[in-house]
Amino acid sequence: MKIKSLLFLFLITNGLYAYQNFHGCCLATDNLTGWVVLLDSIMVLKTTDGGAHWIIQFNNAATRIFFDVTCRDNLKVWTCGYDGEITYSSDGGQTWVCQVQGMGKYATRIEFIDDTLGWAVCGDGLVGRTTDGGTNWEGNFTPYVAELYGVSFADASYGWAVAGWPDTVWVGHGYVLRSTDGGIHWEATLFHSGYEDYFDVHFFNRNEGIVVGGDESTMEPIILKTTNGGTTWFQIFIADTSARYLRAVDFVDSLGWAVGRSGTIIHTTNRGIDWAFQTNPATTTLFDVDFSDSLHGIACGYGIILYTTDGGNTWNIGEVPGIKEVSKWEVRNGRLIIYPNPFRNKLNIRYELPDTKYETMKEPISDISSPRSASLKIYDASGRLVRQWDYETIRQSDQILWDGTDDAGRKIPPGIYFVQLEADEFKKTEKAILLR
Repeated sequence: MKIKSLLFLFLITNGLYAYQNFHGCCLATDNLTGWVVLLDSIMVLKTTDGGAHWIIQFNNAATRIFFDVTCRDNLKVWTCGYDGEITYSSDGGQTWVCQVQGMGKYATRIEFIDDTLGWAVCGDGLVGRTTDGGTNWEGNFTPYVAELYGVSFADASYGWAVAGWPDTVWVGHGYVLRSTDGGIHWEATLFHSGYEDYFDVHFFNRNEGIVVGGDESTMEPIILKTTNGGTTWFQIFIADTSARYLRAVDFVDSLGWAVGRSGTIIHTTNRGIDWAFQTNPATTTLFDVDFSDSLHGIACGYGIILYTTDGGNTWNIGEVPGIKEVSKWEVRNGRLIIYPNPFRNKLNIRYELPDTKYETMKEPISDISSPRSASLKIYDASGRLVRQWDYETIRQSDQILWDGTDDAGRKIPPGIYFVQLEADEFKKTEKAILLR
C-alpha cells in the first residue's frame, strides 16, 4: 500500500539531490548569528536573524561531511566531521582553514569553553584536545574502544564524554567517561550493559550533570542525572509518553531542552528534574539543539531547521533560499525475513529495500528511487559486528545466503546473533539462533 507522509525535507532547486541531514547547529550570543551543518554535504548554512532565514556558505577547507558545529561568537566558528576533520573560520564563515585531519575515523561533537580551550570526541574512543584555539590538536585515547557522541567540560580540568560500543547500531551498551586533567586521561563512571545509548551530556559544574540518550529496543528516552560528579547516577522519568529516543541536550542556567526521534522536544526549568513536551512542526529525528539565552534557540534534524524566540513555547520552520519544501512518498516499505531459524549451516536472508519518491505540492521532483545508502550487518550478542555486506552487494539481489562465518571467513561459535538491514531512515533487525 502506498503511504504518504509529509516531511519537511529540502531540495536544491537546480538539482535532484535532497539535502536532508541537518545534523549540528549553534547560535551565537548575539541571538542572531548561527550555523547548521549537514551530514550529507560540505555545505554550511548560516543565519543572521536567529534562524528565520538561512543562506548557503561553502566551506572551502572541508573535504569531508560534517557532524557538528560550535561557535564562540558571531565570528569564531568550528566544524567537525568525517576523517576526524576540524575546520575553523575567524570571519563568520566567509573563509575557512582546516586545523586537523585524521583525528580518528570521525569527530562527532566539538566544544569550546573559551577562545582557546576546546575538545572534540571521536570514533574509536579518541578525544581531541586543544589549548590554543585549534591551531594545534592532540589526540588522547580513552581506555575503551567506543564511539564517543557527546562531551561537556565544567571547567579547564573536569569533563565528561558519553559513548556506545563500536558498531552497536541495534544495542546500546552506553557508558559515561570522566576526566579530571583537562581531557588527557579518562575513566568510566557509568557502564550500561542493556540496550541504552548515550548521545549527549551537559555538566553545570564539577558535581551536577545530565546525560541523554535512549533505549534502542523500545525507542524510549533515557535521562540520567548526577549530583556527585558522575560517581552515581539516577534516572529521570518523563511523564509525557510521546517523548522518544533523545539525541542532544542544551542548557541555559536551569533551563534545558532535549531533542530526539519523531520530532521530540522536551523542556525543563529545574535542571532536568522535570520535563514537559514542547509542540513543534517536526515529525522526523532532531539531531541537535542550541540556545543562546533563555528565549532564543535553534534545532535541526532530518529535513528540518527550527527556531524559537520565546523559549520553545512556539517553534517555527526556518527558510533556506533556493530550497523548497517537498513531500516524501514511501512507495514500498522495506522488509527483512530470515529462515530457517534456528539454523545450523546456512541462513537465508531475504530483504526488500524501501523505495521513495519526492515531489513538491505542485509537481514531481524525482522518479521512484532506491535509498542512497544501505547495509546488511550481523552482530553477536555483545554487539560486536561479525559480518557485513555493503550497498553495492545487497542491491544486486533480494537475498543473501549466510554460512555462519565472519568477514575473515572463520566459523563463528553457536549462539544468538542479530541480522540488521538499514537503508537511509529504515532499519529492521531480526534475531537468529546458530546451532552447531
